[in-house]
Amino acid sequence: MRAIFAIFSALGAAFLLMSFLKSWQINRAMRLGKPLEKIENNYIFGAMVSVIVFVFCVWGLERDSASPNLTYLPAKIENGLVTGGEFD
Repeated sequence: MRAIFAIFSALGAAFLLMSFLKSWQINRAMRLGKPLEKIENNYIFGAMVSVIVFVFCVWGLERDSASPNLTYLPAKIENGLVTGGEFD
């Protein structure tokens, strides 16, 4: 679930940046009296932001993960009390 959140965060940041830059270019073209057909798409900036956000999210996911060679001991019920699971 957290991996899907990282992917959607990266894509969302890219779309937001592209939309912001597109609206900024439209406003600038209108102020300068240039034709709106000359507005360039900002897919490169969106892709760069998407990669940066994705790398940051993956780093955040892997920072607090356990090493792959640990074994998990599940929770137990002892004398009517639940003892939590632990890594060995």
